[in-house]
Amino acid sequence: MKAAAAIAWDALVLHPDDDVAVALRDLSDGATVVVRRQGANEHLQVTQAIPLGHKLALHPLAAGAPVRKYGEAIGVATVDIPGGSHVHVHNLASRRARPAR
Repeated sequence: MKAAAAIAWDALVLHPDDDVAVALRDLSDGATVVVRRQGANEHLQVTQAIPLGHKLALHPLAAGAPVRKYGEAIGVATVDIPGGSHVHVHNLASRRARPAR
């Protein structure tokens, strides 16, 4: 039985229209990481620590801009988000998890 090949990238873009990638491991502040997008590898510098499974901004996102993942808008940036930053509840207002009124 062959051993599984090591993954050659650190984050994955799920859809070509996405603004974020998903971290496949914990990413360290200041690290240059390999992002897999449409079968090609790109390099991006991380500007803050990003935990496994969390989102990484692929480019700057202005406050009020929609943020796309899965090719769909999942929320709106609540502040300006620099490229390489952690995208999560501290800077993203979800469009999916809104309380009923």
